[in-house]
Amino acid sequence: MEAKLWESPLLSPSLPLLPSLNLHFPSSTRLLARSFFSDTVPIDNKEKEQLVTSVKPTYSPTPPNRHLRTPHSGYHFDGTTRKFFEGWYFKLSIPERRQSFCFMYSVESPSFRKPLTPLEVAQYGSRFTGVGAQILGADDKYICQFSPESQFFWGSRHELMLGNTFVPNQNSKPPNKEVPPQEFNDRVLEGFQVSPLWHQGFIRDDGRSNYVETVKTARWEYSTRPVYGWGDVGSTQKSTAGWLAAFPVFEPHWQICMAGGLSTGWIEWDGKRIEFDNAPSYSEKNWGGGFPRKWFWVQCNVFEGASGEIALTAAGGLRQIPGIAETFENAALIGIHYGGIFYEFVPWNGVVNWEVTTWGYWFMSADNGRYVVNISF
Repeated sequence: MEAKLWESPLLSPSLPLLPSLNLHFPSSTRLLARSFFSDTVPIDNKEKEQLVTSVKPTYSPTPPNRHLRTPHSGYHFDGTTRKFFEGWYFKLSIPERRQSFCFMYSVESPSFRKPLTPLEVAQYGSRFTGVGAQILGADDKYICQFSPESQFFWGSRHELMLGNTFVPNQNSKPPNKEVPPQEFNDRVLEGFQVSPLWHQGFIRDDGRSNYVETVKTARWEYSTRPVYGWGDVGSTQKSTAGWLAAFPVFEPHWQICMAGGLSTGWIEWDGKRIEFDNAPSYSEKNWGGGFPRKWFWVQCNVFEGASGEIALTAAGGLRQIPGIAETFENAALIGIHYGGIFYEFVPWNGVVNWEVTTWGYWFMSADNGRYVVNISF
């Protein structure tokens, strides 16, 4: 895949020319990214405290009024019984091994902490309830743990902090907020907690995914230093979908919470321990009453021949417009962070075009009046 960004000479001839960005998605060529991968080592049955590690992540509690905090970072559930879900996506890449880990969390119908009774189904209609944790990891292997109950899920209203306890430690009360790592390990046998600066957990595959190669368990701890939110570094961060994201229309809503960061820590995966230092990472979220009818999405933080931190996110979809008639609209955007600057291409500041075939060819182009970008693969 290739992306090119340049300044439009017809629209802004007096401005200095932005150096062309030739951004390539990972290929067989060596990837240039500040990341470290140590040799994987087998995991035995010793206690976690006995494991010798060469990479040790450092925990920091999430501060109030955090730098680079984006709008809509917090949990959006409003307490009503309407159909509602919220989902979170955290990705880190280990370019030296051409591997990535994608952590996906979701909560559905949180008004109902347990599956609906027959009376509730008659009153509210059928609802899917519960909390899920999924990881798509190294070698395209997968793990999923799901519970139809959500009474031990928690999320901050104002910050990107959430967690869930699937199985508490004996005689321990599940956390309902961010806690230090050792306290989490003491209180949670199976579950997770994540913040902008810290991510840890342990989950066990529940056997529901017989269509893909799975791992039995996964355990992880890593810290993150955010580099980009969604906007210029040092400026107020932006809502990905504009001001309408504050209202329950044009759902689902979408927010990039961290376009780019650097993560340090370890993951125990498929009997091996994978350690990483300053691995490129990313996070985003969705919320609302349902997903678009169709959508496409591209995201990358690892580029060939690039210096510094670069983040590319491009997406679009066919979503329903509220109203009596069943009406849909197409919408798309491209966002690039490079050198501390955010290059935004959205319908309200320019034109975004795309051609997405089912297999084999995607092309996007955009012009915001100052810059032009083309993406193809």
